[in-house]
Amino acid sequence: MNRRRAIFIVGLLLLAFYFFPKGIIIEINKPTSVSFTESASLSNHCLFTIKIKSWFFESKSGEDNVTFYILKNNTVLANYTLKGIKGSYVCLPDGILLYAYYPSDAAGDTSMVLLSYNLTKVWERKFVGVILPSYYKNGTLFFIKHGSFKQDIKSCIYIMNLTAGNFTTKFCPNIPRGFRISNVKIIDDRFYFVATYVETKFLWVKTNGELYLIEEGKVRKAHVASISGSAIGAGFWVDANDKYVAVAYFLANEEGDWKNGLCVFTSGRLIKIACKKLDKAPKNVKIEGRMVYIKFRDGTIKAYKIIAP
Repeated sequence: MNRRRAIFIVGLLLLAFYFFPKGIIIEINKPTSVSFTESASLSNHCLFTIKIKSWFFESKSGEDNVTFYILKNNTVLANYTLKGIKGSYVCLPDGILLYAYYPSDAAGDTSMVLLSYNLTKVWERKFVGVILPSYYKNGTLFFIKHGSFKQDIKSCIYIMNLTAGNFTTKFCPNIPRGFRISNVKIIDDRFYFVATYVETKFLWVKTNGELYLIEEGKVRKAHVASISGSAIGAGFWVDANDKYVAVAYFLANEEGDWKNGLCVFTSGRLIKIACKKLDKAPKNVKIEGRMVYIKFRDGTIKAYKIIAP
């Protein structure tokens, strides 16, 4: 009997170790002159001036087109037209990527063209879905395919060999219905991101946010936060270093309920260290050592310290 009780107590302690927070997060007074990067390694700074014109209402063919005009010293050197209603571009060491898409239609096409810096076309492609560039590293471009709860479209991460214009890797979290990938943070060979999805059972509805880690082909995940009902607003921001992962978030549902918070996990096994409620909605997060900085929607920045073994 004593042995069984001892085994039971040890089991409870192990469960507590794995499922309960292992530390605390405290707000501190600290200089907050810290910079936040909105889109790592992607730049709109080019050798040329690029102007974008949408022909959504004016196209004689009745199609939705976006035209990119490439100028130098106010002289148009080239122009390219892609199908879509919104256009954007990124300037990379390998060339200039122009793309057009339908921002309100997750099932719409995304058209892309890569130009060399002598303005010749390297390749032109069309992809199904809203697939937008997110991160660049050494000739490899990472894209996020935007998902949709209502249309049951899954969000995915694509990795492209930019010179060839082909996707070499595709990862979609194993979630049954449509969902969105909110944010991606890449450190060396580790990929962190949060998937937001709606879970339904009979009359019960809940919106969840789960943190994912992809490393060497292995996938780990951890629950961040949830709110009852279908979220009308949801945002998650991720940053990480060699020891911690910080996730700042906000969730709001159709009933007027809302949640703002910060959660910290271990960087390798995604063990939850601690979570803290926030009194307003965050806009970005940055982690340096044991310090976490949060930029809020109103422009203020606050500092928090991780107290953990």
